[in-house]
Formats: sequence, C-alpha cells, structure tokens
Amino acid sequence: MSKENWLIYPTVDLFVYDLADGIGQNEDKISQNRQQFWQKIYGDKISAPQLAKLKQAETETAEYIELLGDKKLEAFESPLDGYAYPVKIGDTYAAQFDLSGKIETDGNKKFEAKEIDCLGWLQQQVISRVNPPATIGQSWLVWGQLTADDQDALITARNCYNKLNLFLNAKWDRDLKADGKFLGADFYELWLPPGDRGNIGDNHHVLICLFPYNNGQAIGEISKTVAKLYVHLMRVFVFRNKVIWAYTQSRQLKADLKDASRNIQDIVNKLPEQVNAPKVDLKELQQSLVNSLTIFSVYANYISRLEEQENTIKTNLKNYKRRLETIGKEMGSDAEAFKFMGSFSDFAEEKYVWQVAADNRSLTAGLRLLENAIQTIEGIIEIERAKSDRTLNVTIGVVGAGIGTSGVAASVYASQIKSPASSSNPMDVNVVFGLSMGLGIVAGVLGAIVLIAIGKKWR
Repeated sequence: MSKENWLIYPTVDLFVYDLADGIGQNEDKISQNRQQFWQKIYGDKISAPQLAKLKQAETETAEYIELLGDKKLEAFESPLDGYAYPVKIGDTYAAQFDLSGKIETDGNKKFEAKEIDCLGWLQQQVISRVNPPATIGQSWLVWGQLTADDQDALITARNCYNKLNLFLNAKWDRDLKADGKFLGADFYELWLPPGDRGNIGDNHHVLICLFPYNNGQAIGEISKTVAKLYVHLMRVFVFRNKVIWAYTQSRQLKADLKDASRNIQDIVNKLPEQVNAPKVDLKELQQSLVNSLTIFSVYANYISRLEEQENTIKTNLKNYKRRLETIGKEMGSDAEAFKFMGSFSDFAEEKYVWQVAADNRSLTAGLRLLENAIQTIEGIIEIERAKSDRTLNVTIGVVGAGIGTSGVAASVYASQIKSPASSSNPMDVNVVFGLSMGLGIVAGVLGAIVLIAIGKKWR
C-alpha cells in the first residue's frame, strides 16, 4: 500500500464549545447548561454533589479556567489512549477530546506507523462521547508524523480527510480553505460553513497537521510541540466558532423579523381605511393599538438581539486575529507564521460582518414604520375622545341651562313669599311651577339645537 496512507502516531482531537451563561439566562438555565456540558465528560454517571463541586471551580477569577484544577485531565477508560480536558473561557465551556488509539504496553510499538484507516474509528470513538452535541460549535484537529522523507504531505492530508468522512459529499478541492507551514509542519484547513438557512450542526471544520519524518525525528519531541499548540488552538477555535454561531443566530433572527415585518405592513396598510371611514370605530382602533404595541415590543427585542450578534461577531473576529499573531510569537516563531488561517477572518469580514450590519440597518426601518403607525393610531383615538368630551360638556351645559332657568323662576316666587310688599298679591304656586318648567323646556330645546350644530361642525 502507498506510504501516503501511513502515519506515525496518528491522533484525533475534537474541540467542542458550549454556552455557559448567555445574556438574560436565569440560574435554572445556567445550571442546565453546566449539566449538559459535564455530561460530555462523565456521561450520565455525574452526581449532584460532583456538579456542585464543579460549579465551585467556575468561581475562580480568571478568563481561562482549568475546571479540573491540578488534575487538569480526565483520562478515558482503558484500553483507550485518550483524555478529556475541560476549561471555561469567559462565558463559554470548552473541552478537548484527544484520542490516539489504544494503550500500547510495548513502548517500541507505541510509535509504529499505522494505516490512516484508523482515523475513522478514532473519530467515531470521540463523537460517541460528545452528547449532547455542542451548542456553539466544534473543530477537529488531526495530526501525525510522516513515515518517510519522500512521503507527499499533500496527498497524505487528502487521504486523511477522505478517511475522516466528517459529512456526506466531503470534497477536498471545495473544502480546502487554507494551507501553510508552521514549525516545520504542513497545515491544511478545510471548512464547509453552514448555509444561511442551516444550523450550527452543519458547520464542519478540520485542521490537518503533518510533521515531517526528518530522518526519524523522535515523535516524543513532536508531541511536546503539539501539547503547547493545543492551548492556543483551544482559544483560536472558540473565537472562530463563536463568530459562526453568532452569524447562524442572526439568520434565525432575520427570519423572525421578516415575519414580524409582514404584520407591521398589514397594520400600516389598514390605517388609511380606518382614518377615512365615515364613522371611526374607536374599539377597533384601540385593538389595533394593542396589537401594534405588542408587535413593537417583540420587534424591538429582535432588533436588540440582532445588534448583540453583530457585536459578538466583531468582537470574536478581532480576538481571532490577535490570537493568530500570539500563536506565532509564543511558539517561538514570528507573528506572521500562523497567519495562513487568516483567510477565515477575511471571509467573515466580507460576508458575516457586512451582511449582519446591512440586515440591522434595513430591518430597523420597520421599527420606525411601526412607531409612526402607533403615533397615528394614538392621535386618531385622542381626536375621537376629544369629540366625545365636547359632546358631553355641551349636554351638561344644556341641562344646566334648563335647570338654571327653572331655578330663576322659583327664586322669584320665593322672594315674593318673603317680601311684605308683595304679600297683598302673591303669585300663585301652580303658575310659578308651570312657568319654570316652560322656561326650562325652552332652554333645553335651544341647547339641543346648539348641540346638533356643534356636532355637525366637528364631524
């Protein structure tokens, strides 16, 4: 078989990322996030006291926390030669799952060349542990040492990718996004991004790293180099995956906002008919206002969350670029050495940042349109209420005029009773009552005529 199908110490690593405490999440949701993350490490065997102890580890005031303390790693069960390494980076849980096969008791055989067919088995063993799936995203690293000085690294990397079978219809020529050299090794980055209508589970990313045979360079020295690289990859992959995750979130928010926009347009389209109706239906307008305010609240929340995703993309993309420089410096090379993976940041700038910013601008216009509709409806309701208030005031005035007229007549009669000068010829009680009622009726009729005239004027 071709030597391009062999590697010394082929190893598979999976870096997974889960949200620990998102914005607005309550304590119950945060506890659920914690339990689901630790299930990946301990399965269903994890107990409540153990969870409480692990929770305490998160209280450490550091941006990068090794959640198992001095223990650092949780070794896989025998005979697997692998481990899980859980940490917390900011608001994100992260874990590295490393597997290089089965434990070899014979030290001479441990670093013998192996067929790369084993990569598929290694991958499946790791995948079986990551349950439930990562909520933010994941990245693969496959590495090993070439078996001869004349072994073609490119062909070997292509064969490795085919053996991994990360997803259906994987294609090297389409998925290869970047390649470069770092510390003497050949790196190949392959990525199939999720579609705009997809989910984070459709994001497939792998970095293949092949070290040269170099006349039989000891694999132990290579392993030490890779161990230093792991810490950097843990960070650079979290920034990368959060950029993609935030963009995927923004696509769902955009779909929700477009649905809400249709409801907004319906409200705006109905306004002319409601305003120009011969008789305004106040109850219908009030219900329309309630609906508009409800949609406004939901829409404004979506816009706010879309802005959060835009900021998340920008922040993590900036951190991603900085980390690429840091890898070069801290691994004993120059700052440009690891920048072959910068193609992702270029892509994200052109597609993700631009697209979400454009969506934010265009969809915010719907919020202003709804604000104008709400103000219009409120204005019409206030006008109708003012009309009703004027009608009520005029009615009260009419009744008051009638009562006032009757009161005048009654007062005249009362004064005649009390006045000695008029005691010789007092006005009859019945006459006074009839006169007061008559005057009241006349005043009421005149007031009604005025009311009708005013009503017509305001209509």
